[in-house]
Amino acid sequence: MNDDFLRGYYQGAVETAPASLSAYDTATLAMTMVVQHLRHTNLPEERITGLVNHLLFATAGDPTTAARLLELTKAELESLADCLMAKGLGK
Repeated sequence: MNDDFLRGYYQGAVETAPASLSAYDTATLAMTMVVQHLRHTNLPEERITGLVNHLLFATAGDPTTAARLLELTKAELESLADCLMAKGLGK
């Protein structure tokens, strides 16, 4: 994983999020998707945390939200992403 890929993945998630989501929910959805993606790579948790922290610095993200997301399981991350998408799509 390199810096350009992570920022691009995050930016892509932001750009494809439903327009009706708040800025906070959009950023949360994007970071959720990044953490989900990193978890699917089966990288060690320390490496995932380091990459997320680096992305936080690059995107001026919310460290509290990132810390909360890093504590969630793959299933919990998926559920959160589903809820945010449903909220954005008015479901």
